[in-house]
Amino acid sequence: MTEQQPTSLRERQKEDRKARIIAAAKSLFLEAGLEKITMEAIAEIAGVSSVTVHNYYGTKSGVLLALVAESDRELLATLERGLRGRTATLAELVLGFFEIVCRHTQTHLDKAIWRQVIAASVSGTEPRFGKLYHELDNRLASVLIREIERMVGAGLLPETVDPAHLGWALFNLQNARFIEFIAAEGSSCEAGLQHLRNDLSALMPGGFPGR
Repeated sequence: MTEQQPTSLRERQKEDRKARIIAAAKSLFLEAGLEKITMEAIAEIAGVSSVTVHNYYGTKSGVLLALVAESDRELLATLERGLRGRTATLAELVLGFFEIVCRHTQTHLDKAIWRQVIAASVSGTEPRFGKLYHELDNRLASVLIREIERMVGAGLLPETVDPAHLGWALFNLQNARFIEFIAAEGSSCEAGLQHLRNDLSALMPGGFPGR
């Protein structure tokens, strides 16, 4: 009896085509931006038909979102390694989260691409993009929520804390600073960290209430 293959040849070919499309799109987004490239240009560099690109991703925004999703899968793995069980305070958790996100952005996606991503997510012209982008945010926020749950269980935070509400509040706070970070080419991760540190000090001047 032969060992069953994990994926069929057709599936492997499909994944290879998708990988080539994403790589081609990334190079074009960095070079020219979302508005100036075409599905045909992506297809030509990837060595596939424009129909294939359309069938897989629908639109340029769909390709862009797939690029972000690929980046976020790597980011989630990095957050897992860097944060799980490693922080004892909310400030350490949020600052560590923000720094990992910033460093990842600098090495995996250009700021210009991220500005296109955020613009597409809030424009409302393609609801599917906004929905899927929100799902990516859910997965990132869940990292904070999980760690807050751990801290409550370890007695590092009061039992009255609602991990979901607090996790989302802190995610939205750091996300505001992240948007500032990517909005300007000259902004730095260090400056964003200092702004976020000031935010946390203002919100929790004496540490977390109840401690």
